[in-house]
Amino acid sequence: MNNSLVSILVPTYNRSALLGRTIESLVGQSYENIEIVVVNDAGKDVQTVIDSFDDKRIKYFQNEKNLDLAGTRNVALKKSTGEFICLLDDDDIYLPYTIEFRMYMIDKLNADIVYSRALQDIWEPAGQEGHYRSVKKSLYWDSPFDRDLILIQNISPCCCPLFSRKSWENTGCWFDETLTTSEDWALWVELSRKYDFHELKLVDCECSYRTDHSQMTGSRTGYTDHLPQLYKKWRKYAKNLPLVIDKQNQSLIARHLDPKKYGL
Repeated sequence: MNNSLVSILVPTYNRSALLGRTIESLVGQSYENIEIVVVNDAGKDVQTVIDSFDDKRIKYFQNEKNLDLAGTRNVALKKSTGEFICLLDDDDIYLPYTIEFRMYMIDKLNADIVYSRALQDIWEPAGQEGHYRSVKKSLYWDSPFDRDLILIQNISPCCCPLFSRKSWENTGCWFDETLTTSEDWALWVELSRKYDFHELKLVDCECSYRTDHSQMTGSRTGYTDHLPQLYKKWRKYAKNLPLVIDKQNQSLIARHLDPKKYGL
C-alpha cells in the first residue's frame, strides 16, 4: 500500500481539553506516516497539551494574531509537507483506521480525492465551563458526489475528505479568508472543478456539535450570511446550468433572502 506522508491540519482556539482528545485520536492511527500540524489561532497556549504526547510527528505553531478559521487553515497548509492532506477540527476525532482506510482506497481507486462518512456527536454543557457530555450520535450527511449538487449544498463535513497535494496545487486555491464559515465547502467546490471526489460509504470520524453554539474562533457569522456570496462566486460554473441556478435561488428564498438583491 502507498505509504506517502499524510498531513493532518488541526486548527485550535481555546479548547485545550478537547484538543487533547483530538490529538489522541491521531497519534493512535494505524497508518503511522503522518504529520499532525496544529496551529493555535492566537488563543491560550496549548504547549503543555502538545508536550504531553511526546510525539515528533506533531508540529505546533501559534498565530501572532487571530486569523479566524480559514486563515488558520491556510497557515497549516503552508506548514504542511505531506503528499496527501486532510482536516480535523480541535473538537473532532478520527477512528483508529481512518487514514489507513482512506490511503488504501486512494491506491485502489487510483484517486486524488476520497471522502468518507462521519457521525455527528451532539454535546450539551455539563458542569464547569468548557465541559460537555454527548447526548446523541447520528449520521452526518450522506451525499453522493455530484459536480452540480455541490454548487447548491455541501456534500461533506471538513473532516471527511483526503486529497492529494497535487490536486490542491493544480487548483491553485486556498481557503477563502473572506468567509467565517463554509470555507471548507468553498475549497471542495474548487477542487471538484478538476477532480472527482470518490465516495467511501464508511463512517471513520466523529464531528461534535455543541448545543450552546460555542465555536472554534471568536467571531463566526452564520452559514446563511455567506450563502449569497458563495452562490455569486460560483455562478461562473453554473451559467449554463439553469437547474442549478434555480435551486440556488430557491435555497436563498427559503432563508428569506432575495436573490435579486445580491445580483443573482
